[in-house]
Amino acid sequence: MTLLMLALHRNFKKDYLLHWAWAWLSLAVYAASTAVGIALVMEHHLAASHPARVAMGLLSSVAGNLQMAWLFFGCYELVRRRPIKIRESRLVLACVSSLGMVTALVAQLRPGGPADLYETWAIFYAVAFIAGSIYLLRIGGHRERLGFVLLSLAFALWGAQEIHYLVATALHLLPRAAVPYATLLGFVDMILQSVMIVAMVACLLQDQSEASELATVEIEHLAYHDALTGLPNRPLFIDRLIVALAQANRANQKLAVFFLDLDRFKDINDSLGHNVGDALLRGVAERVRRSVREGDTIARFGGDEFTLLIPRVERIEDAATIAQKIIDMLKIPFVIGEHELFVTTSIGISFFPNDGADPETLVRNADTAMYRAKEHGRDNYQLYAAAMNARALERLALENLLRKALSQNELILHYQPLIDLKTRTVAGVEALVRWNHPEMGLLYPAHFITVAELSGLIVPIGNWVLRTACKQVRHWQKKFDYEISVSVNLSARQFQQPDLLAQVAQVLEETGLPPHSLELEITESSAMQNAENTIYTLREFKALGVRIAMDDFGTGYSSLNYLKRFPIDTLKLDKSFVNDITTDPSDAAIATAVISLAHSLDLDVVAEGVETEAQLAILTREKCDRIQGYYFSKPRSIQDLEAYVAEHRAIIAR
Repeated sequence: MTLLMLALHRNFKKDYLLHWAWAWLSLAVYAASTAVGIALVMEHHLAASHPARVAMGLLSSVAGNLQMAWLFFGCYELVRRRPIKIRESRLVLACVSSLGMVTALVAQLRPGGPADLYETWAIFYAVAFIAGSIYLLRIGGHRERLGFVLLSLAFALWGAQEIHYLVATALHLLPRAAVPYATLLGFVDMILQSVMIVAMVACLLQDQSEASELATVEIEHLAYHDALTGLPNRPLFIDRLIVALAQANRANQKLAVFFLDLDRFKDINDSLGHNVGDALLRGVAERVRRSVREGDTIARFGGDEFTLLIPRVERIEDAATIAQKIIDMLKIPFVIGEHELFVTTSIGISFFPNDGADPETLVRNADTAMYRAKEHGRDNYQLYAAAMNARALERLALENLLRKALSQNELILHYQPLIDLKTRTVAGVEALVRWNHPEMGLLYPAHFITVAELSGLIVPIGNWVLRTACKQVRHWQKKFDYEISVSVNLSARQFQQPDLLAQVAQVLEETGLPPHSLELEITESSAMQNAENTIYTLREFKALGVRIAMDDFGTGYSSLNYLKRFPIDTLKLDKSFVNDITTDPSDAAIATAVISLAHSLDLDVVAEGVETEAQLAILTREKCDRIQGYYFSKPRSIQDLEAYVAEHRAIIAR
């Protein structure tokens, strides 16, 4: 039986088979040492204290304990499907071996002799095997796990046989028994051991069958579920949508398909790494799952895209309510490790039967509506409308043209002066990209910047703007012998590029522009996407000598605590507050507060969108540092700006 267990272990690589092999070997040692001990008594009439009998008693006791321990080790690993820790198993084996040795020595040297030893251990064995039988029966007491039932039966019979031996010894039946009775007991032992080995083989076969079933289930789960989030994947979502469409068609009901895309997720992945990105996706999946009903299906479609199936919708307003609930849930900051991440999502919604009758059409239309949500500023939902398909085709065509424009140098820069209010001189310029379209003429960013952001073209465009602007301003510094600076806007995606610092340093070195002549502008919302990472990146730029401006201040959600910690040089007061500064007391109060706050933090203030003399007067009174707007100059081409600077080296106050 030992050799059989070893052969099975070699073939199936199950650790519990190795434990059982040791158990059978221990039983063989136990039987042999017991037989030798009996022979020493019957043939040589050795006393209980004789070294040979003591040695056989020790070996028999230790082997019996080890046999039971290894037997239960194997059962534990079979039931729990996990190995026993080596340290714990060695400790148990050492304890039972020591206990067996102590018990054997005491029994051999006391008047009762080995009989007391046998009676003591017979009770222990009987209780242990019967307890093990009950445990196995509770674990596998049904037809699908016959192996456990057989093993439980074998344990019960083994325990009963120990009780039988105990009773026979106590009543002195064995010494007076006839030879056929003793021989019969030997055959009973053999039968019990045979039942045990059959039960063990049955457990092995059952375990292999269950392992195969579990592997099949796991493979099926992996085939239809996303490994990262555990959500259904694209094939399973489509299958469920097919079924839901058939049911909705029979019941004449509506259903809704949602398409969700996380806003600027790639920036987080690029700046913080895929581990943080994966943890964020798991968190998003869990929040969306909690936002919907049990019968709804949320799936990960790929990357940072999720789809949601609402199989029954009474009113369109119900789907809109669910979408808003999801948006609000995702606005709550995610805390991942040491990072606090702010995430928003854009959602598109399509309905059956209005927006499509098959899965592909519904998903495609929901995707189209999602892009419409991004075009409307992200962090919102949009319902599909037929006109969106034309808009989607237009967007795709515009993206292709924009790629062509980038490669064929159709993009140009205009520069808007920044005026120092103390000296009324041009202190710097802001570089603003334009598209000199061969057919449609000069296009402003509002026509193409959203497509650039969605397609990822914003990164190469931003790099081109940075290089071109630095080169041009360095040329003006030499031409005019004039310390003019340049402000360049960084998009959120560009700011999150891991090699941005190296790119800026390389551009400064190649163009020869002094670092203090370059001011990089980041928006308040992009700075707060990952505030801690923003602080680190800005400090790197400060170490390089570059100035930092926070654009559109007051329109985002930054806290004063972060504003104090951000190593910035300039606050740009958004033009939405400047527009009505002369008529709206609230806007005037905000402008005054921002200027005062900035100066208290030793920051410069630039007011954007200044168009009237009344606005200029208020900003001058509040000691704003610089202004930018049509009152002094609109954005100009290179030639116009050169003429403007040459003619207005000193602008006299009117």
